[in-house]
Amino acid sequence: MHLELYSLGGYATADVDLVCRDSKAVGEFLEKLGFRKEGRFWISEELDMAIEVPDVTLAGSMDKVEVFEIDGYNVYVIGKEDLIVDRLNACVFWKSKEDCRWVKELILLYYGRIDWEYLKKRCEEDGTLKELDKIRREVEEILNEMGRISGRKEE
Repeated sequence: MHLELYSLGGYATADVDLVCRDSKAVGEFLEKLGFRKEGRFWISEELDMAIEVPDVTLAGSMDKVEVFEIDGYNVYVIGKEDLIVDRLNACVFWKSKEDCRWVKELILLYYGRIDWEYLKKRCEEDGTLKELDKIRREVEEILNEMGRISGRKEE
């Protein structure tokens, strides 16, 4: 769901991943809403939705979590930088061209709102900084051609 929100609907997801401290309580709540447990997923045919609670720890920084308002409800979503890190890892280590494309798309959409210092640090830790720099240069060329930036901004 996080990529679907950040891509402004350009990516359609079939499931929602939740991170919570008490997965048992979430399971009980989902059962009350009509979801049934199937393997690692909670499924609702009525809502055409699958929910997974893969971990109790967010794979990223709580400081980067962003809030989206959907139908009057606040939805807390992993930060765009951590989403980029996740997709970049798939791009580099799984050789996923689709994830490489989404990294480029996200950087293009959020170029001026990305915490580059944080993102570069995370990518350096994960061994993906070289690919980030390559994709960033490609995005900067596109933005430059569009007249949205002139040259590379220094952090």
